[in-house]
Amino acid sequence: MQEELDALAAKLTELAGRVRALREENQQLRAQIHAASNELEQMRSRVANAMQRIDALIERLPAEAPANAQE
Repeated sequence: MQEELDALAAKLTELAGRVRALREENQQLRAQIHAASNELEQMRSRVANAMQRIDALIERLPAEAPANAQE
């Protein structure tokens, strides 16, 4: 009976250690997700700004001349 209790106690200790490790890993993964989400938002903002600048440059381009006007 004592051996069974000792085995159970050992299993519970191992389980508690695994739970702690998984909690730590979960916390690290959440931090990585948070950082990646922030980076994604920054990249989206940069792309939107670049698109606005490109659109502004396109607006500044001269209109195309008719094909027969060049001849």
